Amino acid sequence: MSTASNRRNAGCFDLGPPLSRRRLLALIGGGAAGAALGACSATPPTSFETSSRRFLQLVQRGDAPGVGRMLATDARLVRVVDGQGRSAFVLAHLSGHGQIGELLRERGLELDLVEAVLAADWPLVEQLAAADSRAINRSHPIGGNPLYASALVGGAEQYRLRSLGCDSDGRPVGGSGFSPARAAMQCRDPVGALLAGMDILSNGGDPNVPQARGDSVLHGAVRARDTRLVAMVLRKGGDPYACDEHGRRPLDLARELEWAPGVELLERQSSIARDHRASRFAFDQSRQPFVLDPLDDVSQAAQSEITGLSHFNRARVAELLAAEPRLVHAISADDELAIEACGHTGQAELIQVHLDHGAPLSLPTAISVGDLQHARWLLAQDPLLIHERGPHDFAVMWYPAIGGGSVEAAELLLEYGADLEQESGGETALHLAAWRGHDELVRYLVQRGARIDAVGYRQVRAGATPLDLALAGGHERVAASLREL
Repeated sequence: MSTASNRRNAGCFDLGPPLSRRRLLALIGGGAAGAALGACSATPPTSFETSSRRFLQLVQRGDAPGVGRMLATDARLVRVVDGQGRSAFVLAHLSGHGQIGELLRERGLELDLVEAVLAADWPLVEQLAAADSRAINRSHPIGGNPLYASALVGGAEQYRLRSLGCDSDGRPVGGSGFSPARAAMQCRDPVGALLAGMDILSNGGDPNVPQARGDSVLHGAVRARDTRLVAMVLRKGGDPYACDEHGRRPLDLARELEWAPGVELLERQSSIARDHRASRFAFDQSRQPFVLDPLDDVSQAAQSEITGLSHFNRARVAELLAAEPRLVHAISADDELAIEACGHTGQAELIQVHLDHGAPLSLPTAISVGDLQHARWLLAQDPLLIHERGPHDFAVMWYPAIGGGSVEAAELLLEYGADLEQESGGETALHLAAWRGHDELVRYLVQRGARIDAVGYRQVRAGATPLDLALAGGHERVAASLREL
């Protein structure tokens, strides 16, 4: 398992040593225009320049009392930026000191779009994006677009940025040249890196989009010295043979870094099952080939609307499909087909509404709705579908729990070779069954060998076992079963 120190030593994103004269530009301006550190000159630094350097050092160290004292002495410091144009607020979040960022806001700092993303102030994000629609894909001093910024700090709720039009693979001019997924590999928090990277690559992001210096997402996972990241990127289709500007494959880089666990994993990378989503557009409920209509004449907002409603609102979805049947082909900004939305929420009646309008019946959705005959038929057509994923990286082994706790469905998947410990963000079928209170399925999975000590991070970033989730869901009977098994 990786540690934060390992990640820094591996050449991952690091704020570096305290700001020095060599790294900073001389401070220019003040007042309403803000303070900036400009290029060093032979002129000795002014008192304010010296204070600015000291202030940014305290911000990066997370010294709230020291930051507060300096702001009380000179309120202009709230607007200081470093030599790359990164504000004290940005540096606070990159250093893992969100409380310093809040202190800066309390002292009057007005946030820009990326800073609002770091603060997870979504109403402000929407307001700023509406005021300047191009800002959502513009480069920021942090190194990329707002989604890049979110990934760099392991932020959550990235769907909000995609819904505003933020490019999942964006590498705007003037930035680092890295995509949001590549930025996730540099997150200082290993769990944040895993969840942010998984989110991007599971919702339309490309693991093989070109990166600066050829340093691919998989190369970034190696630099992080994190086997979970490497395995996830490989599972998502990251190219193990991609070469950086020095001709190094990820395996070569792992060897150069003398990272033995990474070398071992990459040497056997062919044994790692890749996600296989071939059934999502394959057949309808009558097993007739499904042909996707791209809906080029339908706005992304309209497609995202029906997909969002398909998570829970049967009546409204039925109305929309009655008015425009082609919306059954709608795909959201998260690369989610409308029927997949109700499939992963276990909305059987909503699933049927979509099926009646000709939607495809994928393996995960078939398991969710309880059509095991169709599921078996799909697996017979393509055995690799056992590695299928639903939207948002939902593992196919989760769907028996999503669909009501069917032991028979779990048996079917295991019969065809499903991995009992198939996970996403560490959460397995046992986590889902426990959280939803399916005692019979919990017992079955444990009897088949499911790990009761597996730790998942999707719902609880600090980590949660199946027992933890059973208790959180108020399922005392399931908790009792897990204690006794």
